[in-house]
Amino acid sequence: MAEIAGMKVLVTGAHGFVAGHLIERLVEAGVSVVGVDLWVLRESYLSTCEAMRRVDLVEGDIADLAAMQRLFEMHSPDVVMHLAAQADVRRALANPLGTFEANVRGTYILLECARRAWDDGSPHAMVVASSDKAYGEHEHLPYREDDELRGLYPYDVSKACADMISRGYHAAYEMPVAVVRCANIYGPGDLNFNRIIPGTLRSLLKGERPIIRSDGTPLRDYLYVDDAVDGYMRVMNALLEGRCGGEAFNFGTGDPVSVLEVFEEMVDTAGRPDLAPEVLGEASKELPDQFISAAKARRLLAWEARLSREEGLRRTFRWYRDNLAAIER
Repeated sequence: MAEIAGMKVLVTGAHGFVAGHLIERLVEAGVSVVGVDLWVLRESYLSTCEAMRRVDLVEGDIADLAAMQRLFEMHSPDVVMHLAAQADVRRALANPLGTFEANVRGTYILLECARRAWDDGSPHAMVVASSDKAYGEHEHLPYREDDELRGLYPYDVSKACADMISRGYHAAYEMPVAVVRCANIYGPGDLNFNRIIPGTLRSLLKGERPIIRSDGTPLRDYLYVDDAVDGYMRVMNALLEGRCGGEAFNFGTGDPVSVLEVFEEMVDTAGRPDLAPEVLGEASKELPDQFISAAKARRLLAWEARLSREEGLRRTFRWYRDNLAAIER
């Protein structure tokens, strides 16, 4: 593994769910972290963590070229972990322009700032968060990294564009860039209650009937956040070692379950079998089944999803049980 202690790492979307957990891991590794977000003060997983005190948080819009150039000039990051995005699928349908500005323009601006800054010959790395949704619909499952990106809807298309642009910067300029495509990530601190796991656990804790937007049959792969962060760290280390530039990596468990199945698992975890779901059947612009193969990550990065969904849901439920009331106040 590359020696990262003492390096300066820029994490975009610092108050995001996965970014907060990633920042915790980086701080533990002795890294100097600069976090950029649209708002410095906001409710997030990071805002509940001790690591928050050890991050240099900067308010800024990644789609603002001048602001990002100033950020690079002031902080000179060795590594960029680009997780900032408009990640709500329903919001993307309602506001495609804002989604493309954040997810596509924001990505190529960061890539260009890094390209201009990283000409000193020292080790650098840029890891870009894509998504399994970039694959769109294929006749076969699971998705593999060499499958065509066929995203159709605004969020899916925005991630496919950012994905291709990132790998294009490696091909054209030999930049140390790689792309991460994760399954549905869950765990402590996800405050997007439109997602099935945090939304359901919140309802169960409040004694309300949970809402399932789909008909409950779509198959999804659910990856615990610590395993996802481990994937990001391994990609970063590979790039710093001079490996895997221009590559894309899937991270998932390979164990897809239906929405109703994971709902039943959460009901068991919370001990609320009395609360039946309200099934809306409205998610018509989402793919029926999505799951990915992580064989490439196992082969090239020695990565494995280590936490079972049963234990992951237990840990997640305990966090919401202990923190939800304070967050909602």
